[in-house]
Amino acid sequence: MDPTGPLVSQSIVPIDGVVTGLDFAANGDLFYITQNGGVYRKVAVDGELQNDEPPRRLLQLAVAEGTETGLLGLALAGDFADSGHLFLFYTVADEAGAPAGARLERYTLQTNQLTAPVAIVTNLPATAEQQYHYGGALQLGPDGRLYLIFGDRNMLPEARDPAAVPGSILRYNVDGSIPVDNPFPGSPVYAFGIRNGFGLAWDGAGRLYETENGASCDDELNLILPGADYGWGVHPYDSCPYPDDTGQPPVQQWTQIIAPAGLTFYDGQRLPEFAGDLLLCAFNQSQL
Repeated sequence: MDPTGPLVSQSIVPIDGVVTGLDFAANGDLFYITQNGGVYRKVAVDGELQNDEPPRRLLQLAVAEGTETGLLGLALAGDFADSGHLFLFYTVADEAGAPAGARLERYTLQTNQLTAPVAIVTNLPATAEQQYHYGGALQLGPDGRLYLIFGDRNMLPEARDPAAVPGSILRYNVDGSIPVDNPFPGSPVYAFGIRNGFGLAWDGAGRLYETENGASCDDELNLILPGADYGWGVHPYDSCPYPDDTGQPPVQQWTQIIAPAGLTFYDGQRLPEFAGDLLLCAFNQSQL
């Protein structure tokens, strides 16, 4: 495959609904979630996903589904092959179906069902009045910790406050406790000044990167440093381009919005010309 040539796609998994997260098991099985609360598994045969094998629904969660709420994050545990544990992040629904909080839960895969839910983080704020900017990207880091983007919920002052959860990248132990080496003692906040990110990935050197959706300009690719401020909450919506003197500068910035979403560093064998490269999806242009 020529990395400068046209990208050829092949449909492997027909999906109903909006996919908000996915993860691969060591054996090649694909796990993915949909915004409306579905958790699915696509079984691999000899490490290869098969066109003729339909996805299996493992769980249907009752979630507060809206424009930017619902089931938003999925991560397999590091010992998934032995424990069957995986983690989900979603917005909880009240009796009227509106957001009434957000939480992290752990489930256990048994045959073709997810069972034994354990709530590990239950105090994340979500309300009916704030149905936007929940981020939701959830990843297990190379250090064995859970990393979660929790958007600003359109609450700009909170994004500027390292003591507040909204507008932050959060870091937890897998049992929901706060790591003792987090940059702010007793707080899950790992980095702040985040507007609304949708992608997290580590490069081969263990550096963490995040995609950041701007308001009316200045989408970003950020290198995430512990305790760093990424500037959101100072800039007004009509300030384009943003000032350069606030927060950690981005690695890459797009003044014309592209809505960067998922990203990964390529470490496979089939495309050696991509080795170590960062691959990033742009939602607005449907580009990779």
